[in-house]
Amino acid sequence: MFCKQLFFFSACFILILTGCAQKNYIKEVPPQTSSTESQASTIVIRDYSEKPVSHSGMATSIKSYKDKNISIQYPVISNLKDKNKEDKINQLLKENALSLIHINSIDPIKDTVIIDAEIISADSKRITAAYTGTFYAEGAAHPLNFFYTNTVDLDQVKDLGLTDYADPETLARYVLSDQVEFYNASPELTEALMEARTQMDLNSYVKIFQEADFPIKTKMPDGTPAFPDSFSYVDKGNIIFSIPVPHALGDFALVSYTPETK
Repeated sequence: MFCKQLFFFSACFILILTGCAQKNYIKEVPPQTSSTESQASTIVIRDYSEKPVSHSGMATSIKSYKDKNISIQYPVISNLKDKNKEDKINQLLKENALSLIHINSIDPIKDTVIIDAEIISADSKRITAAYTGTFYAEGAAHPLNFFYTNTVDLDQVKDLGLTDYADPETLARYVLSDQVEFYNASPELTEALMEARTQMDLNSYVKIFQEADFPIKTKMPDGTPAFPDSFSYVDKGNIIFSIPVPHALGDFALVSYTPETK
């Protein structure tokens, strides 16, 4: 069941954005003696760690959680006037970034996980981060690729998800329509994705969009939490969200949707 969850939401994000042929990859993580919290090391998409980036008084940076073969970056904010709220926001961001470890029972000795964090946007109202990386389970034939996101409302200190931006059924019909646009995919990849998207029906898409993003809503048959099958973020008014596709195509594809009310 764990592999099934990873199948649905993992992918090689960078390769999809560049339109290159899909490839699996894994970077070795040097074993660590204990859990540590440090500044981001060499595994970086956009490095905010050396010098925090200011957003109207608020500053953002990237830190890294490490535990043996696990390395996960996560965003941190600073310079808020309300330090109590700042602590709560940072705790929420970190918990969400690391939640895949606990939900999927990842073993830091037997398994290898490397996740990079990128701050997509940040202002006085909200912060959005995207996470990309790989998971290599002990004995697996190949690594699986991760993609997930997190948008936090800074005023209310709560997660925002796909249902806060759009109607799940509208998105589902869009994915199955001829007008669907895959985010920065090459013509060859787009052709393959157009066929692959039909492996799920309307109701299945509606369900995964209803359960997309944090906070965790998806449940396993036994009632335990399961990682969402879709994640999303908003970029300049456009909604970017993931859908599951076969592993040969990268495990997921990113879809771009522009609301009519934009």
